[in-house]
Amino acid sequence: MMDRGLPIVATLALILFTVELAASQERTTDQVAVTVSILRDQVVAVTAGEGLVSVGLTSDDRLLGIEARGLNALVVTSTRLLGFSAQVQRWSEQRLNLNEQVLDRKVTSRLILVRSDRRVFGFQGTSGGLWKVEDLNRLGDDFQQILVGAHVAVVLTNRRALAFSAFTGGFFIKDLSTEDPVIETTVNDNIVILSTANRRLIFRSQLAAWAELR
Repeated sequence: MMDRGLPIVATLALILFTVELAASQERTTDQVAVTVSILRDQVVAVTAGEGLVSVGLTSDDRLLGIEARGLNALVVTSTRLLGFSAQVQRWSEQRLNLNEQVLDRKVTSRLILVRSDRRVFGFQGTSGGLWKVEDLNRLGDDFQQILVGAHVAVVLTNRRALAFSAFTGGFFIKDLSTEDPVIETTVNDNIVILSTANRRLIFRSQLAAWAELR
């Protein structure tokens, strides 16, 4: 039986270590690479099997970045985001607004997270290869950082924590207090913990909810 006097922080550290060890035994190897066919104006995803899946580029598409890892690939152009899932063997498009600027992009073996100056986008390569979108223009939101693990990501502002999972749909939002700010963060493949002076906020990749400890 666990000692009742064991501090919460020590207990959380033990949980994180156990989950991290289990996750490290189930790593996803790279399943896709991306190349550009200049003559045909196409981006081509090359999968580990026989698949070659292309998507056409338009005259408005100025190529800004390409990244692939695990089951996922991301192409950023001046007008849109293109996400590829090796699991469903298709590209999915997310249009950018006029003059919207991509500021950050994170690609893991199971998910993609992109932040622009207006919105945050999440792509689930294991759940149908679909984009999810959340507005970041709410009054008073001051972006702070992005926390990313293999299966989970959190966008942190001074007023909100926006969590995204490779396994559960959409963004899960937790309101924060400017009078009790986040002072410490912990992240591994499946869990994010936000610590303030008064509480611990926990998001897990398999659950579609925030948990709170005081």
